[in-house]
Amino acid sequence: MKISSAKTLSIIGLFVVFIILIIMHNGENKNFNKIRESYLNWYFRSNPVTATWIGIHTYDAKLPLNRMEDYVHVMNIIESFLNQLKNVNPEFLNKDDQIDYDIMVHSLNENIFYFKKIKSYAWNPMEPVWILGSGYETLMGYEFAPKEDRAITLNGRIGATPDFLENAQAILDIMPVPHIETAISQCDGLISVIEDELPLFIEDLNLELAENLKHSGKIAFEAIKKYQNYLSEKLESGPHRDFRLGKELYSQLLPFTLNEGISADEVLNRSGSELKSVQLEMLDIAVPLYEKIFGYPPDIRSHDEHLNVIEKVLDSIADDHVERHEVVESARATIDELNQFIMDKDLLTLDPSKPLEIRETPEYQRGFSIASLQAPGPLEDNLKTYYNVSPIPKDWSDKKAESFLREYNRISVKILSIHEALPGHYVQLYYANRHPSIIRSVLGSGVMVEGWAHYTERMMIEEGFGEGDPRYKLVQMKWKLRGIANAIIDQKIHAGKMTEDEAMELMVKETFQEEAEASAKWRRAQLSFGQLSTYFVGSTLMWDLKRDVEEKWGSNFNLKEFHEELLSHGSIPIRHLRWIMLD
Repeated sequence: MKISSAKTLSIIGLFVVFIILIIMHNGENKNFNKIRESYLNWYFRSNPVTATWIGIHTYDAKLPLNRMEDYVHVMNIIESFLNQLKNVNPEFLNKDDQIDYDIMVHSLNENIFYFKKIKSYAWNPMEPVWILGSGYETLMGYEFAPKEDRAITLNGRIGATPDFLENAQAILDIMPVPHIETAISQCDGLISVIEDELPLFIEDLNLELAENLKHSGKIAFEAIKKYQNYLSEKLESGPHRDFRLGKELYSQLLPFTLNEGISADEVLNRSGSELKSVQLEMLDIAVPLYEKIFGYPPDIRSHDEHLNVIEKVLDSIADDHVERHEVVESARATIDELNQFIMDKDLLTLDPSKPLEIRETPEYQRGFSIASLQAPGPLEDNLKTYYNVSPIPKDWSDKKAESFLREYNRISVKILSIHEALPGHYVQLYYANRHPSIIRSVLGSGVMVEGWAHYTERMMIEEGFGEGDPRYKLVQMKWKLRGIANAIIDQKIHAGKMTEDEAMELMVKETFQEEAEASAKWRRAQLSFGQLSTYFVGSTLMWDLKRDVEEKWGSNFNLKEFHEELLSHGSIPIRHLRWIMLD
């Protein structure tokens, strides 16, 4: 009897503990959901341009507040949210909420670091230009509502431009030359929106609204020119700050950018090691191609001769390229082939209801990269996704244009489209938009996004794209070298003293990039820090994940299932994908 009573008490005790745990779990989930909702509501009020992209249209007529006191106020609110999250025990949250919790805490701390340590609001004149360009385009270019409704809010946003630029100018102090030069050029893109695109947008509006927009556009035009002239004066008169971040700040920044528990030293060491191993793999592919092209075997007795063999084969591949006026069309022509290959190989399920448009990169975005993917937000159904391709600038010499065209030859442009579109960014982002967590869209992981796109380049070739032609594999490995070089120059420029000549030698000699591509990448590395490392880190972690999942699933491993499971969780750090898929 006593034993039976003891057992009964034990069972009752366990039941009580179980009930208490359920109550605690429910309480923590409820508390976290309240904080998350409050944060998102505040975030969209504070970032109206991002809100428009997401599909929140309450603030479409507004631009962000950007006076110094506004930034201080934002930091106070961010610290308040951090304090609220400290009162939540993440161990009592469900798995999805644990991930969102971690993403929020990381992002809030990153924002504080940027405000207190990086202070780009005081030296990066490109930031207000990007905000304005995106602010205009999200209303003019995305047909989420009738044109008249969008025109009314656009009038508010364009009308707010003078104050926005005046506030930005009041805070800007000593700026780096590359940032000033690029911002001046991108201002031309904003002016083009006002002068060329706005008149087309208002053609079929009612007269009163059209006149209001014309008037607002005129005032905005004058404000943009004033800002551009201010930058031109600063470019000429100085003083100018170094564009380099410095080793101490870079070593603190990179873990924030990556959010994968990896240090700057680890990235540099692994990328340096990968550089050598990929070069050796490329030589194995290049030697038989060399013999086929030139009719005799290569003589390889040194590292330079090793590189020379690969370079000559790549040069032969680069001879087959389009003309300078065909760059955008050459990217457009790749889409059907990629789409068909993915379906034939059953690599993942595509969604034909998501329209993709290949177009010239808007002028206000040019000067940063050759191509980009611009997708609608998670709350927007069936709006266009833009695959932006930058045309060759009219002022480029024939020699510079030829260098660019050789870099993006007929095989290379297919790798570009794999990365940007199918099954890269375009596919990943519409899968991500299906996940109910808006946090994962607003605070998405650049490492996961770029890692997936870079992963797909190799995956597509390994699955047979190019019909086994070894030239495709060689070009894909050149793209892999580009990702490795990105990580190396990102760190050696901002945490070291790498010169332009040294960066160009690495990119041109060691990773076989054309002069035009390497020169553009040097400028991009000056303008950014951390982002260039996401390609190498992301793809490396993605392939590590595939290897480990394949080992765990064993004979049940299916590539399509792996891809769709991976993509179904949104743009989250790869370390969280490991937790989900391997736990």
